[in-house]
Amino acid sequence: MHSESYYPKVEDLMSKEEFSRAVQELDREFDGLLERDVLEYIVVDEMGRNRGFITPISELSAGKSCTVFGKVMEKIKGKKRQFVISDNTSSCWLTLWDSQSDVFNRVEVGDIIKVINGFVREHNGWMEVNIGRWSHIEINPEDAPSIDIKPITGEIVDIRDTEVIFNDDGDVLFSKRVVLRTDSSTIPVTIWNEHIKSFKDFRKGDIITIIEPVKIVRGKRLTEVEVRSLSRISRSGDK
Repeated sequence: MHSESYYPKVEDLMSKEEFSRAVQELDREFDGLLERDVLEYIVVDEMGRNRGFITPISELSAGKSCTVFGKVMEKIKGKKRQFVISDNTSSCWLTLWDSQSDVFNRVEVGDIIKVINGFVREHNGWMEVNIGRWSHIEINPEDAPSIDIKPITGEIVDIRDTEVIFNDDGDVLFSKRVVLRTDSSTIPVTIWNEHIKSFKDFRKGDIITIIEPVKIVRGKRLTEVEVRSLSRISRSGDK
C-alpha cells in the first residue's frame, strides 16, 4: 500500500477529526488486524475516491501489491480456497487460506469482488493474487465496474482426448483441450469438468460460442481460453 496519508483525497468531504474517527471505527471492526494505511484506504475507497489505484488483471505484476475487481468464474475448495476471477482485460487466480473460509463461503459464482492490498505472484503461468493478513475483500461493492466479458465464437479445428488430473488435494479433475479458429486467430481452449459432458457430441468443423469465457491475456494478446463454472457453450444451429 501507499504510505502517505489518504486524507487529502476526502478533505473536501470530512474534517481530519471525522476521518480519524472513521479509521478508528474500522480498526475496531477488524479487531486491530489491519495496518493504518490499509484502514485509511478502505475509508477513502468507501467514499469513491480510490479509482486511480485499481489494477486491471492484465497488468498485474508478480511481486507487487494490488487492488483489483473481478467476476467470480469458479470456486475451488481444497487446502487452499481459490477463485478464478475475470475482468474485462484478463483472468487470474485469487487464493485465500483456511482462516478466511468465512469469506469464501459467502462468495457465489457470478459475484463481483474487490480485493484491496492483495499480493501478486506467478504460478503455473497464471497470475495469482494472494489474500494476506493485511488484505481486505468486498463482495458486490457499490463501486464495482461493469464487467462484461465478450463471448468468443470460432470453428473447432482440433479436439483432444479427455485427461484425468489429480490436484494437490488428491481430487480428480477432468479436462479437454480443443482448438478454435476465430476471425482473428487460433486459440487453445481448455474445458473443465461438467462442461465436458455437454461437449461430447461436438465435432471438428462445428461453430461454437463460449459465453462468459475465462480469457488469459499475456502481453496484450489473448493466448488461451478456459471454460469454467460460469461459462456456457452453444453450437451454431442448436436450439
